[in-house]
Amino acid sequence: MIHWSEQYIGKEYKIGQADCARLLSDVRKEVFNLSVPSDVEVERKASRLQRLAQMTDLVGEYCEKTSAPTEGDAVLMMCRGRPSHIGVYCIVNNEPCVLHAMENAKMVVLHKLRHLPKVFLSIEGFYKWKA
Repeated sequence: MIHWSEQYIGKEYKIGQADCARLLSDVRKEVFNLSVPSDVEVERKASRLQRLAQMTDLVGEYCEKTSAPTEGDAVLMMCRGRPSHIGVYCIVNNEPCVLHAMENAKMVVLHKLRHLPKVFLSIEGFYKWKA
């Protein structure tokens, strides 16, 4: 059986069009038929630090942290000690994973959570959209 995440793996990374935040929005709408607040669909900021601030503001406003993630929840990841990246939680072959659009890979990838340190990422937390 093919997992829903496979339709996204390998898609090209493009800031503002196919980046990590856009992937999360697209998966929530296309796979889980869940709405995304319209103001989440904003123009992505030019610099990495501006995008980081924008992402953490949106997570804080629209999401709530959970210790029991389910498929489709957001995974906020850290690099170099600060939140810097977001992906989608999924379970593939009974293994917790994160689907994310990775800028330095230039595409959407799937990583097992236990392998994130190999790509210099760690988990800040798991988040559900607020009702």
